[in-house]
Amino acid sequence: MSGDDERKRPVEVAWFPWEEDIAATYLWKAVLEERGYKINLKQFDVGPMYAAMSRGQIDVQFDGWLPYTQKNYWDKYGDKLTDIGSWYGPTSVEIAVPDYVKDVESLDDLKGKGSDFKGRIVGIEPGAAAMENLKKNVLPQYGLDKEFKVLDSSTPGMLAELKRAYAKKEPIAVLLWTPHWAYNEYGMTKLKDPKKAFGDGDRLHTIASKEFPQQYPQLTKWFKDFKLTEKQLGGLENEIQKRGAGHEEEAVKAWMDDNPGIADTMAPQ
Repeated sequence: MSGDDERKRPVEVAWFPWEEDIAATYLWKAVLEERGYKINLKQFDVGPMYAAMSRGQIDVQFDGWLPYTQKNYWDKYGDKLTDIGSWYGPTSVEIAVPDYVKDVESLDDLKGKGSDFKGRIVGIEPGAAAMENLKKNVLPQYGLDKEFKVLDSSTPGMLAELKRAYAKKEPIAVLLWTPHWAYNEYGMTKLKDPKKAFGDGDRLHTIASKEFPQQYPQLTKWFKDFKLTEKQLGGLENEIQKRGAGHEEEAVKAWMDDNPGIADTMAPQ
């Protein structure tokens, strides 16, 4: 199929409400629409996205945390999908506390301090693989599962709790990950994980349907060559964060204006 032909078929793109995915998804949307593609965006939770993509209902998504965080989904559906390659890494997933919380540097240091944190760790979407791992693996390994409950929330909900606690200088423990703009916004301590319960760092992968490389050979090549640095991704996330939900497209445009040539690097004509 030629590049002209593949432009005739709209691209169904899934995204998760996570900062790095919003950034990559809206960046590619802007670049590909400039190149004449039609892009349909659909928000998903992680599990349903993998299931839908395995059935061919979704063409591509840019936030596959592999080989660790989304391993359970990849093990289940990977033979029906295409791993196009990674565009960022390494990542990390961690518990983080504000840096005004003293004497808490490691997950071990949370032991016996449950009451300081109201007995809770503020999490994100319950379907996220990192939440499963935190509840079933991380807390038990450190002997924290009797003392701490993981609060099911959403990424925006967790960030709102962090903002509120930070303003009052109250202790709070949240599930966070790197890259994330919260580390630019707040002084935070990433708690060390000496047992490696969160696994080693993932890379962010572009995951596509089984048929994608045949249906979109040009896009497959562009996605395979795509890379962002921590500085680029952090800057784009910050721009989107500053402008707020609903203004992603103008934030991406402003960031692209500050990074001339990015579209030609991502999608050479």
